[in-house]
Formats: sequence, structure tokens, C-alpha cells
Amino acid sequence: MKHKKLLLLLIATSIVATPLITLADGLQTVDPFTGTAKGITLTVAIENVVNALLVFAGVIAVIFVIIGGVRYIVSQGDEDAQVTARNTILYAVIGIIVIILSGVIINLIIGSVAPGAAAP
Repeated sequence: MKHKKLLLLLIATSIVATPLITLADGLQTVDPFTGTAKGITLTVAIENVVNALLVFAGVIAVIFVIIGGVRYIVSQGDEDAQVTARNTILYAVIGIIVIILSGVIINLIIGSVAPGAAAP
């Protein structure tokens, strides 16, 4: 029990002391991120990566719509297979909607954080 109290006191002291030790040297200015040789800023680089991931997710969702359509056609009247195929299509369409909305939200957030950083 005594060791737990000592450990807790040590952790609390280190949590409180860390910002003081960090700021002991004073705040330094940081050079802005210039990115690659093309001069792309950090926000544009992040936006490009996020948009690429959203396009990849959209392609995967469209593939699942196609898979669901093929399953529906091949089901040949089997109710369980039709329900599974309809659910696949439904969830893929919901995924496409979520991907589009998340892309809009992320681009709005990036646009509000760095107003002049629109992707080329």
C-alpha cells in the first residue's frame, strides 16, 4: 500500500512538473512547414492524403454495391441470399453517403483552419 501511494505521488509530481520543465527554456518560434519541393503546405498535404483515403473508401464501397448486385442476381429466389444481398447494397450505399459527408466536413474544417490552403 505504501508503494502505491509513493508511485501515485511520483506520477502526479511528474505530470505537474513536465510543463514547467518544458517551458523553462522559453517559447521558441517554429519555422512554417513548407512541405515538398513544390512548396505544398502542411494543410494542403493533409487535405490531399484525406481526399485520397476518401476516394479509396468510395471505390471500396462501390465495389461492395456491385458485389451486392451480383449476389442479388445470383440468389435465384433464395430469400436468405436476397436479404443478404439487399443488406450488402444498403450498407454500401450508407457507407458512400457517410464517405461523402465526411469528405465535406473534413474539407470545411481544413478550409476554416487554413483559409488560403485550398488544394491545387
